[in-house]
Amino acid sequence: MLGDEQVTTSYAANASFWIRIVREELDRFQTELTDRALFDSIGDCKNLVVLDAGCGEGHLTRGLVALGACHVHGVDTSEPLLNSARLHPESDPATSTFHHADVADLPLSESSIDLVVSNRLPHGLTNPERRFVEFSRVLRPGGRMLLLSLHPCFYSGRADNNTSARTHFTVTDYFDGRTVQQHLRVAEHTSPMPTVQRFYSLEQYVGMLTGAGFVITGLFEPHPTTNQMSESSWWRENFIAPLFLLIECTRPA
Repeated sequence: MLGDEQVTTSYAANASFWIRIVREELDRFQTELTDRALFDSIGDCKNLVVLDAGCGEGHLTRGLVALGACHVHGVDTSEPLLNSARLHPESDPATSTFHHADVADLPLSESSIDLVVSNRLPHGLTNPERRFVEFSRVLRPGGRMLLLSLHPCFYSGRADNNTSARTHFTVTDYFDGRTVQQHLRVAEHTSPMPTVQRFYSLEQYVGMLTGAGFVITGLFEPHPTTNQMSESSWWRENFIAPLFLLIECTRPA
């Protein structure tokens, strides 16, 4: 089995759930917050060759093509999600290729990618640093990498939204690493199988990036605007701690 068995099995079992959530735009965190932050950071990608690491059903790949990317390589371990991406009416083999592969063992040539984007891809359960070494290998010198993830310092699980997320793991859990397994509930829909997320301390995470040769050029914490928080009780009830981390890196020329 490609990737970590627990993660791959979960995504395969939850494929229909994720496809519905994304294509019906049911996840407000995605539609009103993280997509905006990620695409703002991507900026102009006209004529770039892009890697969408952990592409799922192809939402980000389609967005990158719409922004002018020359070609997008989507990589995922979930065959059901990849098949959905390939069969989407906007999918075109001339502008996107979907690979059934592990992000820690990419089927791409050295220095063949201009931009690497990873959108909420779960960290590896074993040898988590390997993917970043691979990203460095396929990224051309001077190329950029954008990593949007759940926040390692604060995230405990969506089920804990009504209480302080900062009270649900210990300092020891934070520095030793922790695994969150949960049935996700989004807009009254619940994932059939628990999702699996591994979290490493910020120190460990940054060490993986710099150890792979990357230089961090930006660090952002996507969060609701003042207007969103004041005008919507949903945001006040659901965004009670920083949930997301967006890191921008370059591979030195």
